[in-house]
Amino acid sequence: MEFTEKLKKLSLNNLSKDLLRDITKYHRIQGSSGLEEAVKYTASFLSSLGLEVKFIEIPSSSVKGFTSTPVSWNARRGLIEFKKNSEIIIRYSYEDNPTLISAHSPRGSGCGKLKLCKDVHDCSGDVVLVEAPAYLAYRLISANLIILYDSSRYPEAVPYTGIFLQSGEIKETSVVNIPYNTALKLISMLSKGIEIEVCWDIDTEYSTSPLHGVLAYNGSEPGVLYMSHICHPKPGAHDNASGVVANIIVAKIINSIDDKMPHAHLFIPEYTGTVFADSYLPWIPRGVVNLDMVGSKQWITNSTLNIIMPPLFVKSIITPYTYLASKLVLDEASSFGGFKLPAIKYSISPYTAGSDHDVTIMWGLDSTMLNEWPSRYYHTDMDDIDTISTQYLTKIAMASTLAGKMLISRYREEDVLSRFKEQIKAWYSIEALKTDIDVSGISKILDKQVTLKYTSKYTPISSRLLYKVLGLDKSMKLRKIEGVSSYLMVYAPLAYINNISNHLELYQLENLLKWNREETQLIEEAWELIKQELG
Repeated sequence: MEFTEKLKKLSLNNLSKDLLRDITKYHRIQGSSGLEEAVKYTASFLSSLGLEVKFIEIPSSSVKGFTSTPVSWNARRGLIEFKKNSEIIIRYSYEDNPTLISAHSPRGSGCGKLKLCKDVHDCSGDVVLVEAPAYLAYRLISANLIILYDSSRYPEAVPYTGIFLQSGEIKETSVVNIPYNTALKLISMLSKGIEIEVCWDIDTEYSTSPLHGVLAYNGSEPGVLYMSHICHPKPGAHDNASGVVANIIVAKIINSIDDKMPHAHLFIPEYTGTVFADSYLPWIPRGVVNLDMVGSKQWITNSTLNIIMPPLFVKSIITPYTYLASKLVLDEASSFGGFKLPAIKYSISPYTAGSDHDVTIMWGLDSTMLNEWPSRYYHTDMDDIDTISTQYLTKIAMASTLAGKMLISRYREEDVLSRFKEQIKAWYSIEALKTDIDVSGISKILDKQVTLKYTSKYTPISSRLLYKVLGLDKSMKLRKIEGVSSYLMVYAPLAYINNISNHLELYQLENLLKWNREETQLIEEAWELIKQELG
């Protein structure tokens, strides 16, 4: 393809490097001044490309659909010290560890004796150490200071958590994070009867100022929407400065080689900004590409680039085009015989919730996501620019651009769609050999795909709503069931509003899961409660 050859002649690695360095300077917590500055910086660059630029206003402490926005918030200072016999043995500061303060934590200071809690049940004290979801810990634990750790994060890094409060939820409890290795050290000392004193000084502030995102676009006819969430704490290189930069590079590429192609670029606080973006769109997009965590040095992050499909009962053409474009751009390595092979790891993936494509899928838009997972330093202060390959990031931006170009030109649409369905069937057939699951039903799903209709009425089901309607005990049990979050947040609601009745069975088949009887009963009970909220 002529367009592909033009893409490969572009030199954008240095621009990617500059943009990545600039974006990661900002502490981009939702509702913070750092996020506002990052949005303004991005808007300025997009404006320099000649695109129409609009700022999106997102009211703080508000609700739209099933998604709530937090009150605006800034952290100014943070310090925590652990003492044994009045001697400081461990110390963390917000200046050195930007993820120390849980996002939207209230201010507070003092000293107190450290107490270990197994979970949020019957947990109280002056200062408590616990592994638990941040919001639940904040709501249910009576303490002056809650110290969180996360055994699933890189053990030497300070994890990122957020309680994302609304204005009526603020109380006199500060929340901070420490590395898992530090938590293990403290737990060991407490188990030996050693008394640990904790002193802290957390200075934060709230305001009623709105949050903002930015939309840039060109063309009066419906085109492709590229979106990336621009929030997350400093440095947040992989999550999600990488997606922001890739999105900007897509705009730069189109501006350079096909300025007549209709395209739009959305940069928003994750979820909370996307749900308010519908009224700002210049047209109903023909397809959506969500760029969230791309272009890492995979040998460092241990990641694979996933091309996330929408639920298989949904007809999609942007996903097949994205897969084909990835092969055309990323297959640059050679076999011994000279056959083109992937230069980086990538694969198609069943639908997974957890980013802004959830919102556009619920709206009925044909949407895919490019996302690298797992990510070694995900949601920690060690998610730095050293983990990003600007060469790979630029290549993924090129593939995303090419996918959009194919969509606009309807490049061999029936051929591409037909062959991609065969690819899906083959992928499941091979996976079935590993799992011993009968996947013959995949063909039936693909034969009965539905075309979604656009409406911005619905949003994904938030975890806050799940806690509210299910209660603590059921919510905590559900968290332990593999794949349940994606099912309850998006898959089941989307199937329900599109009259797909057997969605629980379909979801397990798509994700090669076998929920047991007890798990199935719990999930069915949860779904019945959620269905009442949908109306």
